[in-house]
Amino acid sequence: MKKLFIISFLFSFLLAEDSKINLKIDGMQCAYSCAGKVSQVVQSIKGVEECEVDFATGTAVVKYDEKKVNSDNIIKLINKKTYYKAAVDKKECVSKEKSTSI
Repeated sequence: MKKLFIISFLFSFLLAEDSKINLKIDGMQCAYSCAGKVSQVVQSIKGVEECEVDFATGTAVVKYDEKKVNSDNIIKLINKKTYYKAAVDKKECVSKEKSTSI
């Protein structure tokens, strides 16, 4: 019975798929503390696997476990815990839709 449990537990990790969201972050004024603050807030969210903030483009890419957190919660927490305005990067969504439909 223990072996079956362990096998099913390990198999669930193989099937678990991380989600990724591309965000537009408006209002960042500096590369170090502004981008760092966004990254710190996002990485403190339970279920977030990875966060890359790019000050130059004003964007962030967040990889997360959909079973623990959803994209709406990530956006709400950024907007609540920082002075910046986060939203789904619509340009990134449009370019992905075009590339997958070809």
